[in-house]
Amino acid sequence: MSEKIDQGMELVKAGANVLSQFYQDLAQPSVKALGQALATVFELCPTSLLSLKLWNEKRKLNFAKRLNEYKEKLEQIPEEKRCEVDTQIGTPIVEKLTYTTNDEIADLFTTLLANASNIDTVNRAHPAFIDIIGRLSEDEARIIQYLKGKKDVQYCDFRGYSLEGKGYIDLRYHQTLLPQYVHLDFPQNVNAYLANLVSLGVLFDMAGTYRIDETVYNEIKRVYGFELLKEQLVPKSYKKIEAEKSYYQITDFGKLFIQACIK
Repeated sequence: MSEKIDQGMELVKAGANVLSQFYQDLAQPSVKALGQALATVFELCPTSLLSLKLWNEKRKLNFAKRLNEYKEKLEQIPEEKRCEVDTQIGTPIVEKLTYTTNDEIADLFTTLLANASNIDTVNRAHPAFIDIIGRLSEDEARIIQYLKGKKDVQYCDFRGYSLEGKGYIDLRYHQTLLPQYVHLDFPQNVNAYLANLVSLGVLFDMAGTYRIDETVYNEIKRVYGFELLKEQLVPKSYKKIEAEKSYYQITDFGKLFIQACIK
């Protein structure tokens, strides 16, 4: 019994050592909740090591900001539903939050950490999600935000068929409406972003199949000038131009990732 008490005191002490660098009032309920949720994580991340990572003021301020963002999400969890974060989830996230400066990426990390702190949602917190977030760009994080509540991303390939009847070429490849709905710093990279999300297991390219509802496909054709393209190139350069319809489906793994990392 005394051994368990001693271990508990060590965890409290470890949390206090870390949090005292960022908060003056450690007795404040929200700060206590933070220390309790990350107690074992802080024990495995000694103050000396954390101080080394936060050696300059800018980095320390950034980590303090991320702690506060997590603390705000923790406060939204009823006290009786809070639980200590598993170190397999918490330790690498805390490590990454010491240097993550992008707000979109940091929000994914802190939301995942908050879900790992809740008895009702801890099942969503898969360790692989940490690596996935680390392999996302800022634009891709925005796409992930957009995908919440969606079931797919529909696309069209505009194919020009040879005058000699020897196949076709893709004049426009995997055109989606994402650049119209998501602010992207580099919209020209959208297909590369989608390919990355496929490689990460978040999306699956359902090439060869399509949705029966034509609404989105018709909008894609309008936005990317499908009819104008036909007027300009048929029959001068191509026998015909067709829009091949398909979509990216959000995988079950991707749905779980979105649930775990998007608030």
